[in-house]
Amino acid sequence: MSETNPGQTMPGAPHLVPGSPVTPGVPTTPGGRVTTRRPETTGRPVTTGRAGTDAVRREIAQAILADPGVLRVEPTLATVVRSWSTAPDPEDLVRLTPTGGTVDVVVHLAVQGDEARLVAHRVREVVRGLLVGHGLEPGSVEVSVLTVEPVTSAEVTG
Repeated sequence: MSETNPGQTMPGAPHLVPGSPVTPGVPTTPGGRVTTRRPETTGRPVTTGRAGTDAVRREIAQAILADPGVLRVEPTLATVVRSWSTAPDPEDLVRLTPTGGTVDVVVHLAVQGDEARLVAHRVREVVRGLLVGHGLEPGSVEVSVLTVEPVTSAEVTG
């Protein structure tokens, strides 16, 4: 594992502008990918490059959408503007940010029913569990409920 080089960039990180420096103090491989170590593992670093990050984001999005209280993952205004011509995939709406050895997650949801707070807490725990399952140390997990829609009568009866 190499030390962070202030001029080094993190290839494929969706949250960084190409050419921006890696956060000081975040351990990286010689290729610039962030690494973390879980204490309960054999000490082998877990590397998250573009493919790894995409796989984690995809799995998080699928798990979130599997919750019965979640209707959809919501885009922010910035996401809508960036993908003006096409609807973004749910995994494109999950933001992962490596920060000082941990990974922060931000996701915005549309939920149904009166239990929005409980749905958000369930989603937060699922996200934390998936990060740990991928050998990543969870940092901040922000789950925002942007829309609460009523349960329709067809969903109640069927």
